[in-house]
Amino acid sequence: MSQFQRGISAKFVERLNAEYRKGGWWQTIADDRDLFIAIRKDYINVYLNGSSLLKLWLEGDELVGETHYKYLLVPEARRPYVKVVGGQVLIESQADLFQSDLSNLQALKRAADAYSGGEKSGVHQIVIGNPNVIDVEIAFGTENEGKGCITANRIDFAALRQQPEGVEVIFYEAKQFSNKELRAWGADVPVLQQLRRYESFLRSEKLALIDSYRTVCENLINLDGVRERYAPMQKAMRELPNFGIQSEVRLVVFGFDNDQKNGANWSGHRDKLKFALGDKLLLKGEAKDFTNGITFAL
Repeated sequence: MSQFQRGISAKFVERLNAEYRKGGWWQTIADDRDLFIAIRKDYINVYLNGSSLLKLWLEGDELVGETHYKYLLVPEARRPYVKVVGGQVLIESQADLFQSDLSNLQALKRAADAYSGGEKSGVHQIVIGNPNVIDVEIAFGTENEGKGCITANRIDFAALRQQPEGVEVIFYEAKQFSNKELRAWGADVPVLQQLRRYESFLRSEKLALIDSYRTVCENLINLDGVRERYAPMQKAMRELPNFGIQSEVRLVVFGFDNDQKNGANWSGHRDKLKFALGDKLLLKGEAKDFTNGITFAL
C-alpha cells in the first residue's frame, strides 16, 4: 500500500470557500502572496519562510487548526515584562502577550520573522517567485537497510513544467551555497546520495504521485483566493490526465557572489556536481527571481 497521499475533500474545499466569502481571517491568508498554501492528506499547511504558520483541517463542518504558540506572541507587546512574585509568574492578561485570533495576520508574520533566515527563507523566496510550484516540504520515509528504522526525507518543492512530451511534475532540492552537503573530498558528495534516495522514492511511488498531484491541482484551482496564484497554469492543471512525474530531481544552489562562484575552493565541488547532474544542476547567486530551470515554460 502506498505511503504517499495528497488531497482534501470537496466538502473541505467548499467550507474554505464559504469562509473566504465572509471576508475574515481565511480570506486574508488565502490572498497573501507571501504565504504558500500546501495541500496535504485531509489537511493543509500554511507556510512562511519554511515554517508552518498554521495547520488546518475539517471536523464535521468546523474548520479546526493549530499553530505554534511562538507565532501568537504579540511583536510589540504593550507590557513585555511579566511580573514574578515569590517565584510565581503572574500573567494578568494573556491578551497583552498573545494574539487571540488569526485576523491580525501581519502580527503573526512579524512574530514568525524572528525564526526565519538562512536556507529555508531562500527556498521560500524561490517557491513564491515561481507560480507553478504546487507543493513544498514533500515528506516520505525510507527504510534503512539492515537497521529496521525509517529515515524521514523531505523534498523541498515540486513544480509543474511544460516539457516537449507534455506537462510534468518536477521535483527540486534546494541548498544554500554554504551547505556542507554540497561538498566532499571523496567521490560521493552527500547531496548526491540524498538525491538518489529521493529518486528511488519517486520511481517506486510514481502512480501514487500522479494520483495525488492530480487531486492537489484540482484542489488548488477550486479554492477561492488560491486559484488566482495559478492563473497562467490553470489550463494545464485542468488537463491532468496528460501529465507525468519526472523522477530525476533537480538541484538548486543559491546564496553566493561571483568570487565564491568562480573561486578555486568551490570549483572542484561544482565540477563533481555538474558531472553527475548535467543540466539538472541549477545555479544562481540570489534566491530572489530564481526562475531558470523552474518556470512553467521551457
